[in-house]
Amino acid sequence: MDLRVSCIRKSDSKLAHERIKFIGGVDANGVRWQLSVEEAIEGISIGKWRFTTLVAGHPFWLVVATSSLGYKYLKTDHDLEQPYNLLSLRECPPDK
Repeated sequence: MDLRVSCIRKSDSKLAHERIKFIGGVDANGVRWQLSVEEAIEGISIGKWRFTTLVAGHPFWLVVATSSLGYKYLKTDHDLEQPYNLLSLRECPPDK
């Protein structure tokens, strides 16, 4: 299933693998969703989900990357080490 990421929840860390904690968006039925980065990485790894995002009108795929310290994290296929495209997205609304 393809999902579009339109928001994130981030931490104060400067380490690439710790900067983003959750991704979220709205599915085709208009239902708001949010996943931890760990859940999203697992879903990508087993082929359950594919994620895209729009940054400045340009579509990008999310990919699983491995930091220089060996930790897995999410970034777009256009980013270098830091997930700058994802970090440019707005903050997801808090859980209810």
